[in-house]
Amino acid sequence: MSIDARDTARDTTRDTRPASPQAPAGSTGPDAPAPGKRGLILAVVAVAQLVCVLDATIANVMLPQLRGDLGLGTTGLQWVMNIYVLLFGGLMLLGGRLTDVFARRTVLVSGIALFTLGSLAAATADSGGMLLTGRGLQGIGAAILSPAALSILVTTYPEPAERAKALGIWGTVMGVGASLGTLLGGAVTDVDWRWAFLINIPIGLLLIAAAFVYVPKIVRTGARPPADVLGALTGTLGLLALVFGIVTAGTDGWTDSIALGSLAAAVVLLAVFVRVESTAKAPLLPLHLLRRRSVATGTVAQLITAGLMLPAFFMLPQYMQLGLGYSPMEVGLAYIPTCLAMLGVSGAVPVLIAKFGPRVPYVIGTVLLAVMLVLMLGAETTSGYWSLLLPVTALLGVGLVLCMMTAPVVGTQDASEQDAGTTSAILNASTEVGGALALAVTATVVGSRLAELTAQGVGTAEAFTEALQRGFLVLFVWIAANLAIGLLGFAGRPAADTAPKS
Repeated sequence: MSIDARDTARDTTRDTRPASPQAPAGSTGPDAPAPGKRGLILAVVAVAQLVCVLDATIANVMLPQLRGDLGLGTTGLQWVMNIYVLLFGGLMLLGGRLTDVFARRTVLVSGIALFTLGSLAAATADSGGMLLTGRGLQGIGAAILSPAALSILVTTYPEPAERAKALGIWGTVMGVGASLGTLLGGAVTDVDWRWAFLINIPIGLLLIAAAFVYVPKIVRTGARPPADVLGALTGTLGLLALVFGIVTAGTDGWTDSIALGSLAAAVVLLAVFVRVESTAKAPLLPLHLLRRRSVATGTVAQLITAGLMLPAFFMLPQYMQLGLGYSPMEVGLAYIPTCLAMLGVSGAVPVLIAKFGPRVPYVIGTVLLAVMLVLMLGAETTSGYWSLLLPVTALLGVGLVLCMMTAPVVGTQDASEQDAGTTSAILNASTEVGGALALAVTATVVGSRLAELTAQGVGTAEAFTEALQRGFLVLFVWIAANLAIGLLGFAGRPAADTAPKS
């Protein structure tokens, strides 16, 4: 794809020249800017995605403080996590459609603005309802900005080799962001939990300014596809009902009428969604994309890996605080090996993918995550940092970065500019939905076992530690699925085929 510097300088005007064969219909010229500008664009979208991922885990460490300050019970605390992840994942496809219909920069800025507004609401909350409202706004903003950010990245780097490197950085940002969320959450909670949300406000304002300066606004011309409102409603509500049903069953039991009704509604809504998408003229989720092996494989890989990541980041901080008696600051510091491991290994992952293909790093990462789970099965209230937490957090970091850098490379390798936003949304949605589903399941298992042990008179630290072991044991189901997708789904993909195509 040729690059014309005059086009990027004139990015806010309507271009009446015929589009190139590789340009998307309705585009005003190439989306890829001059090479010198690409690094700045990558920095903007990567930081935007980093903030989204940070806020998926930053609340983990502050849960005990929220209980005291806002009077949230167990169910309310669980929703501090779930309302964000649910709306983030449930609305991701709609965000992807907005990205493909409107100018990507406009969608990105709108998402950042809404996320920043939600952060302000959460930071100033004086009740549990206000906090959950702010978290909900954050989730909606993240669902809008995240697919826009990834779509901008994909179209900014049309060359296969450069796109693979950029996606490697993207995957590292996601993994490091999850661990940094706990690290920063621990640091600020020792001062005041509100700072975890206040810090997003200046960052959001700076990102909006940087987006206007560095990200080209490609004005879309021609007819725009229908909004597919019915598809958006049924798909989003179906995902929300599914996870809500699992979460409710975890707190009220699997025979609870609300839980069963929610799960039944999810089945109906998702069935209707598939039907609508199969007949719509401009579907929100073009089902033909899922028939592409690369998209299907990357989607499943993202979903399963997130199903290992989010529960681990949810359970480990609570084990450190309730099982080992760590302070929030100590919990944050305990995650330093995770961050260092991710940063140290991330540079080698593109090399591994280029030399051996995606299967090797993905399977190695899965095996390392399995070893981490084995170590946690032996966790005790007397376990030490050097003997348990150091290897656990290091293995978690290396394993996640190997898997999370590989999956999006595979998933977007066949993405064109026409469907880059939708493909990006599918991958991002699978990450959030996969994490929410796994978190709901593991939290249910841990909560059920904790209730049993508490009723038997077992002490809090011992009861939680044993319940936590049960939760980590359940995650071996995700390990088995991850191995299957790595060995079978990535099979037959030589190194030369793993780089994305423009």
